[in-house]
Amino acid sequence: MNSTETVQPDALDTTLGTALRDIVLRPRTTLFAAWSWKAAAISAVIRATTFFASNLRAGSHKALRAMLVEAVFAIFAAGLLGAVSQRLRLARPVWATALVVWLGMPLLMLLAQMGVHHAAGTPHLGTGLVVSFCFASISSCFSWYAMRRGAMLGGAESTPLAHDLRKMPGIVLDFVLVAPRALARLLSRKQQTGNRKQ
Repeated sequence: MNSTETVQPDALDTTLGTALRDIVLRPRTTLFAAWSWKAAAISAVIRATTFFASNLRAGSHKALRAMLVEAVFAIFAAGLLGAVSQRLRLARPVWATALVVWLGMPLLMLLAQMGVHHAAGTPHLGTGLVVSFCFASISSCFSWYAMRRGAMLGGAESTPLAHDLRKMPGIVLDFVLVAPRALARLLSRKQQTGNRKQ
């Protein structure tokens, strides 16, 4: 475990299936109570800007409308994704939970986002949706990773912004190094296995 990792067992330490069932059956206590204003604010700014830029060729009025639609949607969706990530932060198995957070949740959000923008008449969806999905995928995975380490929590477990900012450099570094460290471990194991066979 890395120095920034402070995962603590509690009532949320459960299987992925139990956590997902809890989210569906008790959304008021599992989602709305832990709605993440931190994730919502950051997401709204980035996504709204993307939709504004990608719709400028249709005119500034349509670009502004696309930006406002996306900002409202992102505030709701990103706050909800943050709450789901927080509920799933200790779910097992970790690899399956990571797939749900990294791909499943952003895909569901993308489908809802397409419907909202289609209903609003946003003219140029392609670029905005691709950027939004990539951003949602990375940000929800990072939020989940940070929440597993005791940062970016909302609701009753909320952590002060100053606390999150102090922990963030170490968490970001660990997050960026997850894949290289996993690859190094894999190569080391293969090398040890090859040495034993000789």
